[in-house]
Amino acid sequence: MEEVVGGFLGDVIARRMIEKFGDGFEGLKKSLEYLFSWEKNFKLEIEGNSIISSGLCPIKRFYPKYCEKGCLAFAEKFAEHFKAKVERISLEPCTFRFTFS
Repeated sequence: MEEVVGGFLGDVIARRMIEKFGDGFEGLKKSLEYLFSWEKNFKLEIEGNSIISSGLCPIKRFYPKYCEKGCLAFAEKFAEHFKAKVERISLEPCTFRFTFS
């Protein structure tokens, strides 16, 4: 269930972010900054053709089951719209690497 919700949200939100910021590397970077800058200790790093997004997200504390399954589904569907691949690097802090080929 969490994967379905995460994928749905990733799809809807990515479409809106592309309308607002455009697609590709820069669009993804601006979208991540816009969506997650509220997270405690938020960082966005660029390493070659990758964007690493990291922060202390409260979802793990309040809904750990969604954190484990739904957040990854969200990130995968979100990245797909920007033509990127994503991998989760850690749960705490919540860290994802988005890579363009």
